[in-house]
Amino acid sequence: MLTIEERNGQLVLTQLFTHIWFGDWDKYEAILKQFPDDIKESFPFHQYYNREDVELWYENYFSIPGVYFIPPYVSSYSEKTEEAMDRSRQDLLCLIGTFENMGFYYPIEKGEFPDHIGSLTAFLSAASAEEVKADQDGYMELAQELYQAQVDMYQSHMKQGLKKIAKHSKRKLEDPFFSSFIPFYLETMKDLYDLQK
Repeated sequence: MLTIEERNGQLVLTQLFTHIWFGDWDKYEAILKQFPDDIKESFPFHQYYNREDVELWYENYFSIPGVYFIPPYVSSYSEKTEEAMDRSRQDLLCLIGTFENMGFYYPIEKGEFPDHIGSLTAFLSAASAEEVKADQDGYMELAQELYQAQVDMYQSHMKQGLKKIAKHSKRKLEDPFFSSFIPFYLETMKDLYDLQK
């Protein structure tokens, strides 16, 4: 069981990651302003943050199909066989069901598909926020259920897709910010949610 400090740290990390995956640089900057310099230095990608450059590379990587394009949707990395595509559609329906069961409508509000890495990370962040609240209110069983929902999301919907994104992005990354961010993100997600490390 995580301590309240660890839960709060996990929450801030997933919020920060969500803002990066959605290219919401105002919110990214707002979170980073709250940290002392020594904490900011623990994020290897932040030393390369130049908003203008990062915005341009974000568009090249995640929005504009072309040489540098890295699809930010987990389903983009499934095999192209009919069976694999059917499985991918079923996974997407399960994901939508999970979001609805938890009352999580962030992807709809953002106009994004549920399997966008930002949407999945936002789910982890929302569940983490509820987990912190449950813990503070003394609802330990609920807090554990919310943590388990995060682990299940990572294991069922993110883990394999993130491995494929890591492999695909290695050939594409040209800038120092995202070249540092993506491996850091992948390793952090594994540390937080992969119970079979």
